[in-house]
Amino acid sequence: MKLQQSHWAVYFLFWLLTIVGGGALVGLITFPIFAPVFGSTGTPISHALAGARHLSFIALIWAPGIALVLCVMRAYRNKQPLQ
Repeated sequence: MKLQQSHWAVYFLFWLLTIVGGGALVGLITFPIFAPVFGSTGTPISHALAGARHLSFIALIWAPGIALVLCVMRAYRNKQPLQ
């Protein structure tokens, strides 16, 4: 039983970190590209760090709920008989 519980914890953590990392990566790439379009001053490095920080925070808000739904969907699929 403990192995099964740790499996779901690892699966949940995987999705959580993947979503947060993806948000940070998108922010890292998009903020330096779009900052000059909106007239923001600063270095591209500062924009990249700000983008990674802001979008990873936004992703962190959504990630636990999405990861939980994905875990429940996987459990539901495993409980259904093959058709």
